[in-house]
Amino acid sequence: MTDRGESKDEIRNRRLEKLRFWRRACADESDVFKSYNMEASGNPLILFHGDFDMGGLYVRRLATECNYPIVALAPQGLHDNNLRASVEWMARERLKDVLAVKPSGPYRLGGYCNGALVAYECARLLKEMGHEVEIIVMIEPSSLNAKPFYRRLYSLMTSVLVPEEKRSPAVQRRFGDLMYMAWDIGRVTHLSFGEIARLARYIVHRRATRRKRLVQQETEAAAAERRIQEKNAYLRAFYTAAIASYLPPPVTTPVVVLSTGRDGGGRQCGLYDGTVWSRLASNFRHIQLPGHHSTCLSLHAGELASNLGSILRGPPPGRPVPAPPQLTLVSNTHTATGERQGVR
Repeated sequence: MTDRGESKDEIRNRRLEKLRFWRRACADESDVFKSYNMEASGNPLILFHGDFDMGGLYVRRLATECNYPIVALAPQGLHDNNLRASVEWMARERLKDVLAVKPSGPYRLGGYCNGALVAYECARLLKEMGHEVEIIVMIEPSSLNAKPFYRRLYSLMTSVLVPEEKRSPAVQRRFGDLMYMAWDIGRVTHLSFGEIARLARYIVHRRATRRKRLVQQETEAAAAERRIQEKNAYLRAFYTAAIASYLPPPVTTPVVVLSTGRDGGGRQCGLYDGTVWSRLASNFRHIQLPGHHSTCLSLHAGELASNLGSILRGPPPGRPVPAPPQLTLVSNTHTATGERQGVR
């Protein structure tokens, strides 16, 4: 214990909150889109980085290690307050930026977490416009949306609602919150009662600790931290409602999902079971990542970059690999003219 009566864990958490403050400040100063390795060869990957915590800082390392052209697009909310809790709306808004970066196809789209779903929906919109989409690369996508139970529940609830684009922002947000409640059930169905109880105690303790810290902060600097923390919490809740209320349609575009199957606490979690996307993609590949939802971008960023480089530098997905030229072997004999024949 310290003079302030804090335990080592409380000190560590307080320091992490300070770090989160500066990370958030960096995110606020990030660009809407940023290009990497554009001088390198290859059809650029347009990556919806989905990181409103650090502004997509992890993309720099991925781009450096895989040495492939990448254009990173930021999620809505970092640079504007005009938000709607809808993946479809986010994709329609970001489609303008995609076309500004690359007016015509073929396109390669990808994304992390919430950005993976926006990339998936954006690919659908591009196909509707007549553009070719070579591949969708989804890193740690929220995957409950692809499961049959969720899709049946979604259809039942939307049967009494107007189409997404006609709903008011308030109705869309409430719908997302309700679907998130279904998510909560889906995330813990594989856990034992003891594991569920421990998880509930952890969540309650974490929220109580955060509230206590906010009450204790009285300085001007702490007030700035509080505003950033509140904005971060708002964005998380907003994006959760958006992706929980999204029903991804089946696609014929090749889809590669890279996932850990574990949440940010390292627990096995159906939310990030990327294999279920095989139900929606007729041309599908899954790559198992080490670590969990957060560490796959930090401790295991090297493995992620290696897999990403292999995907992007391989032959275009869905197209046959050209066969190597056949060599005809002829017996090593002499012709009547005395010429020696070998390999033709």
